[in-house]
Amino acid sequence: MEFMEPVIGYFNQGLDFFMPGLLAYAGDGAAVNWMALGIQLGVIALVLALLMREIGGIIIFTVVGVVIHVIVDVVMPMVRGGGGESFDINAFISQFTQMDYLLYLGALAIGYFVGIIILSILKGLIFRGD
Repeated sequence: MEFMEPVIGYFNQGLDFFMPGLLAYAGDGAAVNWMALGIQLGVIALVLALLMREIGGIIIFTVVGVVIHVIVDVVMPMVRGGGGESFDINAFISQFTQMDYLLYLGALAIGYFVGIIILSILKGLIFRGD
């Protein structure tokens, strides 16, 4: 499968570009927690794909997916901690000036874009009348 080698090379270059953001915000700094990231991204993308009527709304649904993902990232530690943690709005807003966080958001946007398209195609194949 020699024809796949250039594709895998481009994919690895893209992954290396986004890796600092993924390591910082979807992992522990040394490794990315792919399982938790994949489950969260998959569930949100599945719901958005079921809600999307036409493929023309993919950009809007991608942005909505990233926003929902960021909200879940912020709220989930507070839910798991039993309300002991407080939310610091200044720390949250200051993240948007850090390059690692912007790389993380870019990786999420690409993930939601591809995921919603694939799930929408599957939805179209399964639910013909919709």
